[in-house]
Amino acid sequence: MKKLMIAAAISALTAGVFAGACDDTEVQVCRAWDVSMKLKSFGPKKTTCKGTSACEDVKTTGYYLDDASRTIKGYLWICEYECGKAFNVVLWDSKNKKVIIPVAYEAVEFANEVWVYGKKATKVAGTLEFAGSDLLGNETIDVVASGLNGKLVRGTAEEDCYIKSLSGYVAGNLAWIHPSTSTGGSSGGLCEEPVDPEECPSDANILEYCDACCFDGWCEVENAAPDMLPTVGTWKMKYNKTVSKGKKSISQLVPAYAL
Repeated sequence: MKKLMIAAAISALTAGVFAGACDDTEVQVCRAWDVSMKLKSFGPKKTTCKGTSACEDVKTTGYYLDDASRTIKGYLWICEYECGKAFNVVLWDSKNKKVIIPVAYEAVEFANEVWVYGKKATKVAGTLEFAGSDLLGNETIDVVASGLNGKLVRGTAEEDCYIKSLSGYVAGNLAWIHPSTSTGGSSGGLCEEPVDPEECPSDANILEYCDACCFDGWCEVENAAPDMLPTVGTWKMKYNKTVSKGKKSISQLVPAYAL
């Protein structure tokens, strides 16, 4: 299985990002696919804990984790298409405006992990692993995506043979989104520069299985959840004819925070 590992710093983010998705002056054939994942994962829930001090009641705010849905979108694409060549990838969470995998070139290989079957050899099955980090090096996703009964398009030339669609199920780990509060910041003045507010992420509590039998409310728990937690769901990739024409740049197709 080919594993997609994205480094924190991506040197490939130079002029190529702002050129066409596939440069028409040099590219034979460009192929691009929409990729999406609908995942069940975790999200923080606020809770208020009451205590007492010597003089007054004290209330503190904390968080625990509960079920949450996440939708991941992105593209797989390749320029100078030929069988066996590595694909480019980008994934993001549009609702939360978070990058999952920033633009990375020649990061996914399909040839040895995708199978064609059926009476006319036009059905596609495959298992891929998506694992990557954001631009700061924080791990964001590590999932296995498998699919059956996809569709193969087969033309008369090698570049005319490509996957039209593939879908199935996802399982693995996903980084949950920490609650955050803004601190500091100012609008500036005649004699001072404006200061951007600083985002301060908060932890949320979770229990390991062996510690859950004596649960007496989240206010009694002090066990911060790890950044990566289990996720399951569905995924699909579908050929995008318009993007495959390579007329738009990656910067026009992808949110700025995913570049």
